[in-house]
Amino acid sequence: MRKLRKDYKITLLTILLILGGCILLANVLLLDLTGKTFFADTDFHKMKGVLISNETVYPQRGTITDSEENILAHDVTVYKIAFILNENHQKYGRNENGELVLVDDYVKDPDLTAAQLAPILGADEDYLRERLSAKDYYQVEVGIYGSNLSYDTKLKIEALNLPGITFESSTSRYYPYNNFASHLIGYVKNQKEEDDSYHLVGISGIEGVFNQELSGTAGYKEYYSDVNGNPLAGGEITIQQASNGYNIKLTLNNIIQQSLEESLQKTMNISDSVDKAWGIVMDAKTGKILGYSSYPGFNPNEMDISDYNDYCATLPYEPGSTIKSFIYSAAIDVGTFNQDDHFDGTTYYVDGNYTNEIHRLNYDNGLGIHNYVDEQIPNATFYEAYCCSYNVGCAVLLEKYIDPQVYMEYMDKFGFFKPVNVYGIDEGNFYGSADYSNPYSIINTSFGQGMSATALQVIQAYTAFTNKGTMIKPYIIDEITDNGGNLIYKGQKTEVGNPISEATATKMLELMSGVVNSGWSITSAKYKIPQVNVGGKSGTAEVALPEGGYGNLTIHSMMIAMPIEDPQVLIYFCYQDSNPRTSQSIPYINELEQKVAQVLGLNDTKQENNIENRTVYQQAMGNYNNHSLAFVEKCIEQFDLQTIIIGDGDTVLRQYPQAGTSLISQQRIMLLTSWNNYTMPDMIGWSRKEVNSFVQLTGIMINMQGNGFVTEQNVEVGTSIDNTTVIELTLQ
Repeated sequence: MRKLRKDYKITLLTILLILGGCILLANVLLLDLTGKTFFADTDFHKMKGVLISNETVYPQRGTITDSEENILAHDVTVYKIAFILNENHQKYGRNENGELVLVDDYVKDPDLTAAQLAPILGADEDYLRERLSAKDYYQVEVGIYGSNLSYDTKLKIEALNLPGITFESSTSRYYPYNNFASHLIGYVKNQKEEDDSYHLVGISGIEGVFNQELSGTAGYKEYYSDVNGNPLAGGEITIQQASNGYNIKLTLNNIIQQSLEESLQKTMNISDSVDKAWGIVMDAKTGKILGYSSYPGFNPNEMDISDYNDYCATLPYEPGSTIKSFIYSAAIDVGTFNQDDHFDGTTYYVDGNYTNEIHRLNYDNGLGIHNYVDEQIPNATFYEAYCCSYNVGCAVLLEKYIDPQVYMEYMDKFGFFKPVNVYGIDEGNFYGSADYSNPYSIINTSFGQGMSATALQVIQAYTAFTNKGTMIKPYIIDEITDNGGNLIYKGQKTEVGNPISEATATKMLELMSGVVNSGWSITSAKYKIPQVNVGGKSGTAEVALPEGGYGNLTIHSMMIAMPIEDPQVLIYFCYQDSNPRTSQSIPYINELEQKVAQVLGLNDTKQENNIENRTVYQQAMGNYNNHSLAFVEKCIEQFDLQTIIIGDGDTVLRQYPQAGTSLISQQRIMLLTSWNNYTMPDMIGWSRKEVNSFVQLTGIMINMQGNGFVTEQNVEVGTSIDNTTVIELTLQ
């Protein structure tokens, strides 16, 4: 019986929907043929000056967000106000009987209109009065005071019910974070169509690559309008709704991205000779890009573009000694290499015309392989050579340890000189090259000169060391969803080859640790940070001139892996300098390292698995984002939890832990309720992971000394804190 009732209800609902659709269709046909509708007796055909207008309905462009769904790009509708002064202007309006009649529509009282609008527009009342009292003008505008008005402002003005006021709407793209991954996100332009309407079109970056997906599908409408094109109430003839664009969520971590931007900006300000800088922060295990930027950047809201190049993807350059990792790993992988072997590290002379094999000459013929500042090391080890970046070591490897042709094959396995194919990033149409024409050129490529590569290629190749020999493709698109929230695309870890063995990868991490920690390189030792063990490889390369040869431009770079025992993140940081006297070190990468370590909890060595005498609840943490604080507190009051409220708002903006996390009695949970107005909590007893979660929620830097749990804090509980507050914690 229940099934029959259910089927009956479904059948009845289906009939009602079909009947409703038929009525609406008949209503449209009646309006088109007679000018009347079933619901109103207005005969639009007989009204004076009535036209049939057609209009394209453009959809809302999809949003672009970071991994925490902070909006990076979205559409905003703005309005421009105009005032009709012509006393002959009329429009249709409803009289007291609800009938459409012609009424005067011009500014009848300039003094009253100016007085009421001045405080809303933020304009001088005398200026408005003067403009509204102008003679011999059909219509006037009021400059910046009447442009880019918000919808709320429009509503306030309309509520005054003043005659003679019209609005023109337009859609613009707004980027809330201004200069933030600007080359990656890209920009749009307002493109004029044949019907004189405008709509947004993506030109570069994510905006350009996914222009079709973000744009959606346009609709249209046909309606009765007055002679000025204003729609008449109830005069819709045909409407085809637009379909809004897809929404794109990136993998960027907001705090890491901002820290990368700050480090790049500070590097640009080292001196006037630094003209560009770029960097990538990436999850070393999955390929997820957490930070990505190049300078000079730009503010897409202002379009102050001085450099259109995305130096991470579209401009191959000679990367220098960071490339030495690949000749070393190739030599290790073929099984003939011992890092403790000694070799002659003095200048290596080679015959450039000798094409069959690499052979060291006993005399100076002008084609010499030199170490930096021409260091002469008669009895070096390969370990020392890697740590100190001696170029001659690479030449000896190619002469005695690995066949040049095999070396070239390894470079191909590592993905150089071909696109990385990161979904969503335009890599241009040139992917770098190498000069393998003679022995001298081949040796040069092994230490990053005479060859070119992109930052994306370099960081992808290094993932082979952090993933036991398996190379992982970087990715920037976390997910794409349609306007209804349905998943269209989901980014994921992608393996793209196994250029080396697991044993070789382990050996390379040991070598990279030696660069920073062995004491051989004073420059690279500067990249140590107190929170976590760091390894890496530095690089310095001359920049080739278009006409050939090299000038005074130099690229300084550093690849950082941390923690080096089992790297979770890679940081690749580069800048170009025209002053040879500028320090080779990258002073502001340390700040970036510390922020990344803190945000990702890399220094959290204390395990929190001891749940003895504590209750593990069956119900997991809910998704409380965008819910009222009162509602959330009601939901969790049944549990024995320590709730930390961050901010002074009444709505939960972010939470810790994430939804779906198991809950344990006495566990700390954090609820962020505003983007500022923070006070210092009592952090005594907090773990590193909890402190790092507070940092990730608020973006406030905290210095921690030691491991374990917080025993001391220098800022008193309840003190107002922000990004300028120096917070220091002691952990034991």
